[in-house]
Amino acid sequence: MCNWLWLRSMMALVWVSCMFCGSVSLGGPIERDDEPVAIGVAQVDITPEYPVRMYGYGARQTESTGVAGRLEATALVIGDDAGEGPAVLLTVDSGAVPASIRDDVFAQLQADVPLKVERFVLCNSHNHSGPDLKGMRALVGEQREHLDRYAREVTGRLTQVVRDALAARRPGRLAWTQGTVGFATNRRVLKDGQWAGFGAVPDAPVDHSLPVLRVTDLDGTLRAVVLNYACHNTTLRGDFLQIHGDWAACARAAIEADQPGVVALVTVGCGADADPGPHGTVALCEQHGRAVADEVRRLLDQPWRPVTPVLTARQLPLAVPYDPLPPREELEQMAQNSYPVSRLLKMVQRGEVPPTVKDYQVVTWVFGDDLAMVFLSDEVVVDYALRMKREFDGSRLWISAYSHDVSNYVVSKRLIQEGGYEVNNSFSAMISYGHPERVQPPIEDRIVDHVRALLPASFLHARPK
Repeated sequence: MCNWLWLRSMMALVWVSCMFCGSVSLGGPIERDDEPVAIGVAQVDITPEYPVRMYGYGARQTESTGVAGRLEATALVIGDDAGEGPAVLLTVDSGAVPASIRDDVFAQLQADVPLKVERFVLCNSHNHSGPDLKGMRALVGEQREHLDRYAREVTGRLTQVVRDALAARRPGRLAWTQGTVGFATNRRVLKDGQWAGFGAVPDAPVDHSLPVLRVTDLDGTLRAVVLNYACHNTTLRGDFLQIHGDWAACARAAIEADQPGVVALVTVGCGADADPGPHGTVALCEQHGRAVADEVRRLLDQPWRPVTPVLTARQLPLAVPYDPLPPREELEQMAQNSYPVSRLLKMVQRGEVPPTVKDYQVVTWVFGDDLAMVFLSDEVVVDYALRMKREFDGSRLWISAYSHDVSNYVVSKRLIQEGGYEVNNSFSAMISYGHPERVQPPIEDRIVDHVRALLPASFLHARPK
């Protein structure tokens, strides 16, 4: 594969990383009173009140039959309109909000406030029991009409909830801590070192950490919490035909019930190869959500680390070139086992020219020397978080996936050796037309190096105590 675009990206990243050089704090977290910052939160219901085709589980071909749980979108705004402008975190109970909808929301908001693209992050819960906004272009008839209607409605509601959060800004403070929840289980069953199917695999790689960001008023009153957990929202399976937000929605509802007046935002970490265990019922969604809420409640009684309100945001796409197009017969054969390749085949069949480069989006939000948030696109497997926590300062690192867009799996070198479902449907398989092992340097190395260059030097090594 040609690597010139990758080299170009890395040269740009070296320049960006140099911008972060400066003093490094050598002390551990201390109790302090930072300058207050304007913070706003708001929430809106985005539940469809009519039948819609549901996201995930390709065998499901009919529309939803009712609502078993409400879907929400929640916005957190940090900062006023001066200087770099506000930062907006928007969490959505959705399998995947298409980039076109996100772009429409961003454009409408820019008309109201000086909002920069790197300071607007949309995080999908990747819920498998909600509307299939991502797949509606392939539908026709009434099913398409229903999703078109929902897309218009949700675009308006996402825009409005951010506007409401902007209007609700008042002085507050940030702090964070980290807990643990144990229901995520690695789902990749291996036989002789190769993928053999899905299940619950003990002692396989998984990330049970639960980082939590706390928002309080100046008098200490709790206003909001943001949490991150690395697990698919797939407690409910393909035979479930009602709208529901899975464990993430249940966690949010339980936290808000425990703390009246508080708004909860749930983001999902690098859990693309993790499923909730056990799974299968709404009661189990509530069980997992309760586990998260109980841990948050425990953490609220523990010491928290203050977070400076000075937020530096960086966004730079990682440009990855496609392989040369293989012969049509080879492409057709590969498409039988790879959804991304099948999409490319359809483009060829329609007479369209396949893309020559894929831009993978990475955003970092750095709060002084206290906390670095990394937002990765697509379905990222756990190895990325585990590796970055080892190679960088994991005690000050927050890694979310399913941000910006959700199109493909982002697999690691370990998974490529094992093969299987996530590998065949990965970003690597797409750009190499079904041969993920051909991608050199490996996508894992490229993304980790990309994050390394975007982070300040002080976060690349553990801070001395």
